[in-house]
Amino acid sequence: MKVSDLVFKNHPRGFEGTIATHTFSNGYGASIITGTAFYTSEDAPYELAVLHNNEITYDTPLTGDVLGYLTEEEVNEYLLKIEAL
Repeated sequence: MKVSDLVFKNHPRGFEGTIATHTFSNGYGASIITGTAFYTSEDAPYELAVLHNNEITYDTPLTGDVLGYLTEEEVNEYLLKIEAL
C-alpha cells in the first residue's frame, strides 16, 4: 500500500483538506490527511494517524501521537510499518 493507491475524499468535518484511510488485515490502519488545518506544509503535505479497529490509537511502538509534516515517501514507509504491527 502506498499513498498513490489511496483514494482521498473531502474531509468529513468540513476542514479544508482531504482524507484517506486504509485498514490492514492485522486490524491496524492509517488515516492520512492533507490541508492547511493540519500538521502539514508545502514540502511535507501529510499528517498520519495510526488506527486500530478503525479508531485512532496512541499506543503503538510507532508513535504516541499523530505524525505530522510527512512527505509521501515517509507516509509510504509508515504504511509498511503499520502493516507489520
